[in-house]
Amino acid sequence: MLITIFVAASLLVLAGTYSLCGNLYLLFSGERPANWQKHFYLCLLGGLLLGLASWLGTFWMLLPYPNIAGDGWFAGFPYVAVYIDDTAYHYHFGFTRTSVLANGLFWFLLPMTGLHLYARHWQRQQKKTR
Repeated sequence: MLITIFVAASLLVLAGTYSLCGNLYLLFSGERPANWQKHFYLCLLGGLLLGLASWLGTFWMLLPYPNIAGDGWFAGFPYVAVYIDDTAYHYHFGFTRTSVLANGLFWFLLPMTGLHLYARHWQRQQKKTR
């Protein structure tokens, strides 16, 4: 199950990066929806707030993970940063910092994906009316 979450999150990060590039292109192009620039800046602000919240709130994003040794939790979503067992001992991994940064990047890029889908839909509608 965790591998599925990692793969899905990685695909969403790639989609978010693609969306950011597409949105930056639309920012400087002439054809874009009305009020699109305002929505772009709101998505940047919302993504920044979500990214900071995920970085500051890594230990509040706990996923329960029962195993043979007892109950435990993974901290960080969608990328696991730390494992906490039922005795509250933290197991840090070699990629903990990378996971925290990847979580921040994931949440920063997530609003861009929605804006990009909106812009693509608008472009398709414009091609149909021509």
